[in-house]
Amino acid sequence: MSILINSQNSWRDDLGSDMDKAKALLADTEISGTFIANTTGINQMNISNYRTGKTDVKKAKWEIIAKLSRAYEADWIQKQIGNRQTEFAQFIKNFTGKITKYANQVEKEDIAMGDTIDLLNDMTTSDIIQSIELYKNYIDED
Repeated sequence: MSILINSQNSWRDDLGSDMDKAKALLADTEISGTFIANTTGINQMNISNYRTGKTDVKKAKWEIIAKLSRAYEADWIQKQIGNRQTEFAQFIKNFTGKITKYANQVEKEDIAMGDTIDLLNDMTTSDIIQSIELYKNYIDED
């Protein structure tokens, strides 16, 4: 299933607000408190307090919410590509190289179209969701 992206939003917006992501991370019982603490640098006792409700995450400092949100995003990306990080990175390198090569060829006859293809390349590879969708299509997974 493809995820359609609103060009006005980033992939981070499509996953919810930072608070939504922080709450989702804390609520996910498959992710250990130790992993969250190590990933974010937040004290494990504080993670436990947020998870149990002893400390209200809604009252946490913005930097705590941002760290939890980024950890959620990293976990989400990991779940999308699994143990294929090296292959995914190589795919992105190959993909951008081929698009750049094509854009350079087109640019010889149509500068505006070449620039447009370069822009498409930048837009696609700067959006992790689109990059993941392209990679899944490349390896033929749904």
